[in-house]
Amino acid sequence: MRFAFLCAAVAVLCAAPAPVLAADDARPQPKLQAPADELPRPTDEKLRTGMLQLRETVAAGVSDAAADEAGQVALAGEILRQVAAISEGRNFHTRPGRHLQWLLGDITDGAGLMRDAPRLQAKRLGLLRVAETLNFYGREYDHPGWEPIKP
Repeated sequence: MRFAFLCAAVAVLCAAPAPVLAADDARPQPKLQAPADELPRPTDEKLRTGMLQLRETVAAGVSDAAADEAGQVALAGEILRQVAAISEGRNFHTRPGRHLQWLLGDITDGAGLMRDAPRLQAKRLGLLRVAETLNFYGREYDHPGWEPIKP
């Protein structure tokens, strides 16, 4: 009896007309909800100057393959100092500000790994995380002439 009921249910489901799927290009594109979602995200001169300076610092660290643990810790301190200078006086209570806060927080996390990790390989991983976050900044924010860091 159960088997007959199960077979009937499967037959009814299979006999129902299949929904017609629209072509991929026929679907409406989602609209952005807020100006902060527009890409590239807006920047000001202070942010562009600070991020360019940070990029130069990190690019020099990435290209220095002979850096020892003390050098990585010193570089982490310099990165944290530059992030603090970029953050100074910024309004992180707006939607664009929260995006920037996330980005700077990711850079700070990478610098923290550089500073606190017990092994040189992990410190190097923190530096690469900072470099990748800066590359993300270059893709997402309006910064003319930004060059990605190549590890």
